[in-house]
Amino acid sequence: MKTAILIKNNKLSSYPADILVDGEIRKSYNLEFELNALGVKMLIAKDLPSGIIKKLRDSGIIFLKINSLDELEGLDLDINYPKEFKNKRGWKCAKKGF
Repeated sequence: MKTAILIKNNKLSSYPADILVDGEIRKSYNLEFELNALGVKMLIAKDLPSGIIKKLRDSGIIFLKINSLDELEGLDLDINYPKEFKNKRGWKCAKKGF
C-alpha cells in the first residue's frame, strides 16, 4: 500500500503541508489530485479539515491521524524516508538499518 505523509519543516504536520511519497518530498498544491495521480492509498498527518477527509475517503484514500511518527514504529507500513531524515529525532523506523 503506497503511503504519503504530510510534513512541514521536516516534521509531521497538519494540512496545508508538503507530502512525502516514495522517499521524496513534493510541494502540494492540490492534495486530492496529487494523491490520486501518485496512486497513494493512505495519507498520514496530524490533522485534516473534514471536507478534505471526505473527498479523500470518496476517492478511496485512507486517512490516518497521528501525533508523532513514533506512533508508526509498530506498524508494518512501507514508508521510505529521505536520507536527510536518517537518525534525526522524530524520524524513526522499526525496520532494520534505520
